[in-house]
Amino acid sequence: MKNMVFNNPDVKAVKVKLEAGQAAENCVVDAPVLLFVIEGEGAVVIEKETYPLTEGDVTVVPSGKNRHLQAGKETFRVLAVQSHQADKTCGLCALLEDCVNLKI
Repeated sequence: MKNMVFNNPDVKAVKVKLEAGQAAENCVVDAPVLLFVIEGEGAVVIEKETYPLTEGDVTVVPSGKNRHLQAGKETFRVLAVQSHQADKTCGLCALLEDCVNLKI
């Protein structure tokens, strides 16, 4: 289930909720996406690599990459923030240039 929480020409934010074992559809986006895990455990699959995620994790998926989310054994909730700012002048856009994993 997806729930749009913010949408303008530069930034879009979507809450994603997957039930245990559920996978989201594959997609390729034209801008980097920051993923913040709100609840549960799961993974983001980027191209053919699987990256485990747990509550509190933050990761970035670079633009142009085929990716999808996969829930683990429980409900998996993620906030996905996508930035379309072409000039990369904001701090978020600079961060989104590289795929990084951060633990809060």
